[in-house]
Amino acid sequence: MWQGLKDKVRREHTLFDDEVRGWIGGYTRSGGNIFCGKGCRECCNLTVNCTFTEALCVAENLSESQAARAREHADLLRRHIHQATDLKTYLRLHRQQIGFCPFLEEDGSCGVYGERPFSCRSLLATKESRCGADFSSLSGEEKRAFIESLDPAVVAFPMHYVAASQERGQELEYHAVRRMKERLGFSLYGNLPFLVFLEGHLRLSTVMLDGYEATAMALERTGLLLPYLVTFDGL
Repeated sequence: MWQGLKDKVRREHTLFDDEVRGWIGGYTRSGGNIFCGKGCRECCNLTVNCTFTEALCVAENLSESQAARAREHADLLRRHIHQATDLKTYLRLHRQQIGFCPFLEEDGSCGVYGERPFSCRSLLATKESRCGADFSSLSGEEKRAFIESLDPAVVAFPMHYVAASQERGQELEYHAVRRMKERLGFSLYGNLPFLVFLEGHLRLSTVMLDGYEATAMALERTGLLLPYLVTFDGL
């Protein structure tokens, strides 16, 4: 079952990449610019969420060192996650105390680039050196200047990321979630490194074949059913 889901999401990753290249071509010909490239890495300090199918694609292709870094990252998440009182504080906590994606290599490149999820593929920056900015630390004048510099016809306002790619990525992500629900009766979504860790730690893909209750019990029994990191959705 999982092989069919993985094959489908990989085909959609390829389709999406082709669409994004086409969009970027049109945008740059019209005078726009996308400030993304190998080693830029600042968006890799953001929370990365994905479907379990996508996490499984990543998990099955990890090196031993990448798997070890995923375990260390998961331990860090587990130690700090209870400090988060709401989504906003969780996102700030992630950036300030959890840090960069464990699949980021020393040269700033993505170590799982070919298998990265839609949430990574869809993030296209229209401003240079803004992905790592902590906007809560900016003055009111700096925030106004940034917002006024954005093209609301292109970006997911008030952020500087392209709206069209994010919307298309979310659409394809939804299809992956729906297929999982059709096959299993429920879907699993969450933090990419944490889901990868769960697959290695619990062989979660096998547990999930026994249904929603068995999966929830396995996570609860090991203390791994954690807010913001794992989300279930039943039919």
